[in-house]
Amino acid sequence: MVLLRDTRRFEITVEGYDDVWIAELQGFSPDRLYPTSYLLRQCTTRQAAIEALQRKWHLLFPDEDVLVWHEPALAATLNPARGPRYPEDRGA
Repeated sequence: MVLLRDTRRFEITVEGYDDVWIAELQGFSPDRLYPTSYLLRQCTTRQAAIEALQRKWHLLFPDEDVLVWHEPALAATLNPARGPRYPEDRGA
């Protein structure tokens, strides 16, 4: 999930690897070359990873409402119809 705050962009991810869930929160600022890692935590359940992200978000932005987790959705990409990759040999 990507969230924008002022000029900063935050990437929030929850990924599962072999019965371990990884919660990660990174912040990207235009004036910094590398992202700032705010959270990188291993959890035993997916829900525990999401709750860790919500707690960290609340510490970073105490005036905002609780972070609502949205399930990722794949964006449909439209590929326009194209001709053959290699044109036919014409008149050779």
